[in-house]
Amino acid sequence: MDETTLAHRTDISVMIDGVDISEDINKYLISLTYTDNEEDKCDDLRLELDDREGVWIQDWLSDADTKGATMQARIIQKHWNDDGGDTVLDCGTFEIDSLDPSGPPDRVSIKATSLPHSSTGRKEKKTLAWENITLSGISNDIASKDGLACMYESSYDPFYDRREQVQLSDIVFLQGLSKDSGISLKVTANSIVLFDQADYEAKAAVRDIERGKADVKTYRFSSNTNDTKYARCHVAYTNPTTGQTIEYTYTPGNSEPDGQTLEINENVKTREDARQLAIKRLRQKNKTEHSAEFTMVGDVSLVAAVCVNVIGWGKFDGKYIIETATHNITGSGYTVQLKLRRVLEGY
Repeated sequence: MDETTLAHRTDISVMIDGVDISEDINKYLISLTYTDNEEDKCDDLRLELDDREGVWIQDWLSDADTKGATMQARIIQKHWNDDGGDTVLDCGTFEIDSLDPSGPPDRVSIKATSLPHSSTGRKEKKTLAWENITLSGISNDIASKDGLACMYESSYDPFYDRREQVQLSDIVFLQGLSKDSGISLKVTANSIVLFDQADYEAKAAVRDIERGKADVKTYRFSSNTNDTKYARCHVAYTNPTTGQTIEYTYTPGNSEPDGQTLEINENVKTREDARQLAIKRLRQKNKTEHSAEFTMVGDVSLVAAVCVNVIGWGKFDGKYIIETATHNITGSGYTVQLKLRRVLEGY
């Protein structure tokens, strides 16, 4: 364990179906990996346990009710704050979906996901039609049927005359609608959350990541101009019944005058709908132009959908939002691997 990690002790707390098994877990823990995703993918939790004594395979895994049990985990950085207080990352609630013993050496891998295995939302393919309903309405209906809570955190709520769900699971169908609307979807802690990325990108950075600092272990930057660098978005729709055309062109304040125009032809009811769609679609296309990856000394403040300031890498400097944070705790220390994208300025 390196000196930066030794300065702060990291503990984990684990509960299975409401029973605290932290003491047992810590005796045998090889690694804990918590992956926190901003959108599209479910969060997951993985534990690797030493089982040379046969405790887990002979006793714990013999319980037929273990698979499907709920698991809660917290990462606790002891004496992290200036006042000697602790800093805690509540990883959330998961459902165990796989138990895999292996050897030698004897060990057990436990994997859990934030979208319950018992939910029909992720696997069961359905065919049905949705009529005269908003995106928030579809989200709430799907969440309710699958036993999940729903949080809709966007002022933009598109209305659909009709949308067909053809041999798609509820979650895949909802992901498609959300992406088309420029709204992010996340499944976490038995909840479906839909949110506006622009609102999260506008929040203050939680910390700086600086070149040359000891807590930066590795870094990588990438620039992608393929289907990303649009200067404006033009939305146009002609109603086939009335012949009326509704259109809007959205141009961010910092766009290049000679840049490409993204053309969108989709059903919109009003000019305001066209404006909202133009902004969302332009963001959806352009947001992946600049990305970064870091491996850092463990820090529980680094989670998906929070912003950081990247400093000391020249043209790659700026404000970034975390897309995925993978927290790894092993016998050699605590690290977090980050995938980030630079926030879009001006819209």
